[in-house]
Amino acid sequence: MEHVKTEIEEISQVRRKITVEIDSKEVAKTIDKLYNQLSRKAKVKGFRPGKTPRTILEQYYGKQVLRDARSDLIRDSFPKVLEETNLFPLGEPIIEDMNIEPNNSFKYSIFLEVKPTFEIKDYIGISVDKEILNVSEEAIDKAIEKIRESHAKVTSIDEDRGITEHDHAVISYEGYWEGKPIKNIKGQEFLVHVGSGNFYKEVESGIIGLKKGDSKDITVNFDKNFYDVRVAGRTVNFHVAILDIKKADLPELDDDFAKTFGDDFKSLEDLRKKVKEEITIQEEQRIERELKKRLIKKISDSVSFQFPQVLVESEIENTINSMKQRFSLNGLTMESAGISESNMREELRKPSEERIKEDLVLDKIARLEGITVEENDIKETFKDLSEKTGTNVATLRQYYESNNLMDHLQAQILAEKTLNFLVKGAIINNKNEVLNET
Repeated sequence: MEHVKTEIEEISQVRRKITVEIDSKEVAKTIDKLYNQLSRKAKVKGFRPGKTPRTILEQYYGKQVLRDARSDLIRDSFPKVLEETNLFPLGEPIIEDMNIEPNNSFKYSIFLEVKPTFEIKDYIGISVDKEILNVSEEAIDKAIEKIRESHAKVTSIDEDRGITEHDHAVISYEGYWEGKPIKNIKGQEFLVHVGSGNFYKEVESGIIGLKKGDSKDITVNFDKNFYDVRVAGRTVNFHVAILDIKKADLPELDDDFAKTFGDDFKSLEDLRKKVKEEITIQEEQRIERELKKRLIKKISDSVSFQFPQVLVESEIENTINSMKQRFSLNGLTMESAGISESNMREELRKPSEERIKEDLVLDKIARLEGITVEENDIKETFKDLSEKTGTNVATLRQYYESNNLMDHLQAQILAEKTLNFLVKGAIINNKNEVLNET
């Protein structure tokens, strides 16, 4: 569209106002086009189709034509305005327009949020701490013992005694909140490995000493951040009945035990080596993740800028929606779980701002360093996902493309490539202790 003038006003670091003025010739041209279209199809008493005078059409349809002209002018000019001003809105822009008149120019304003402009320096050579990988014999022993316990034969005890730690108790239970049963917090003939922490820990410890046939009410105060949304933040009363007490007969920890895991295991030492390899991989990945967290936080803390609220609100909204879905799967709502959505939104604001800030910093560094996502990067990512999920690459890619997830995937790949670039340029301080401050 020709004859368009724009003026940009910086309202804040992340907000812009674009004033658009379309001159009277373009306005008249659009109005004339609409009247020509209307003339061919308008039915006005006393006139044949296509023969109704313009003045008569203006009397009948003038206000509607002006509304349509205003919509057409905005629709046709809007994309070009954004392209020419080189402003890319985050979220949906707000448009305010003035009244349109046939012989005058037409003005409207676009209010939008954009990525903040900020300087970032000295992100290469950042000093950052990193744990030294240490897979202890104790860690291997614990992992082996868990494997051993998973292959134990569980049998009912003969003696008349109460439950002790490491026993397996067969229980029935139901959870109550404010005197009412909580949906799906119940079980019949449920096997609890006492002391394992695989069930509710307070319930596990609370049934120690009980005998077969006993029952007990156990009160548990759950933290608001507890992983199970059905009980998080609640004081829950569990009614527990002991149906049976079992003990685990563990297999001998010897070469024969190791051989049960396949032809690759000839001895217990082979099993220990495999376990060590798996722990090593997990620890390497954890240490690398924690290193990157420390590094990007250090860089992010060194810069300051205003947060685009549209991104913050979007981040909060996504988290809230995920919570609602988890509640819904358990037949609950946030309200029925005693969680205030408004309070939760405020609690989520700071961590959301921190994540957005780190994302914007990584995006800025990627642009400064010319780091991009290539097709080979995408192929490698799908290959890794295929190996982890057991789904073939073609099916995974089709899923991502059909669900509009490719942009999100590419953003993740770009962030990871940028983090790898920063790690290569960082000064790494190896530490023997576990660094868990992040």
